Amino acid sequence: MITIPKKVEYSIVFISYLSKNLDKTISLKEVSEKLVLPYSFLSKLATLLTNGGLIISQEGKSGGYKLAPNWQQKSLYDLLIILGENKALVSCLGSKSCARSGKCSIQNIWSQIETSWQQELTKIKLSQI
Repeated sequence: MITIPKKVEYSIVFISYLSKNLDKTISLKEVSEKLVLPYSFLSKLATLLTNGGLIISQEGKSGGYKLAPNWQQKSLYDLLIILGENKALVSCLGSKSCARSGKCSIQNIWSQIETSWQQELTKIKLSQI
């Protein structure tokens, strides 16, 4: 079975928490303590999510994070792209060449599975989690 990386799992939990607190800016310390997530890892995720336009960072004494205005339109697949986790299902579908290319009987099947996977992840909006 395919394993979801911790980076994706923790990001979903982080986004879900922010979505339940839309009226305020949340500190990473609060998120880390309430959700029992490692602060340093959460900090790296917050940077990726901010750079990807999914969350907004506010600095200062009452600073923290909140969801960007368009967050509800983003899909799980958008999240994978932001986190750099939209990798090919198998290496022959990615940028790496394959010694069996052109004579492989299952590459087409892998391609169909990957396309289906991407389509389904695109249908699921972050606001649904």
